[in-house]
Amino acid sequence: MSFSELNQSENSTIEQLVDGNEQAFSVLFEEYSPQVYYIGLKYLKSQDLANDVVQDTFLKLWNYRSHIDASQAIKPLIVTFAKRIILNLIRDEKRKIVKHLEIYTMSSNSSNKTEEQIIFNETNQVYQEAVKSLPERRREVFLLKSAQGKSNEEVAEELGLSVNTVKSQYTKALQAIRAFVSNYYSVLAIAVAAAERL
Repeated sequence: MSFSELNQSENSTIEQLVDGNEQAFSVLFEEYSPQVYYIGLKYLKSQDLANDVVQDTFLKLWNYRSHIDASQAIKPLIVTFAKRIILNLIRDEKRKIVKHLEIYTMSSNSSNKTEEQIIFNETNQVYQEAVKSLPERRREVFLLKSAQGKSNEEVAEELGLSVNTVKSQYTKALQAIRAFVSNYYSVLAIAVAAAERL
């Protein structure tokens, strides 16, 4: 089949989709869902989220079908839908991680480690990578205070540091983690914008 014939075949499928033909929708799903999944996985680093992108993208395509121009290629439209969905997921994940970090900060200075502690335990891989990126001594201070709930005085005694140094290192650790998370998602959002060119 020639390129022209392929285009005609897809245009015919798109025309059927516009008319609400579910079989035509299935044909387009089979053709383009692997590409949407790849884009989602590349930028979200999660199979579950990538599957969500596929489902949401094609649900949007189906709901938008009456507005589709059957004379135009369908791939750019599908990629645009996927990109918007990915960007929304990135924003949601960023808000979730920042919220978890704030909860962690509050709970580290509190004896109440029930519901807030459980919520924090769900913190995802990006947060863990942020902690791992800290310099060794700063990471030790952060984990002793936050994960083990030790006081500034206890951390200072254990590591042979002054209390002021412990406070300073802990504050810098929090700032670095927030910056890591923010930068990660900012870079990711910029990368997703390139998805249309795939």
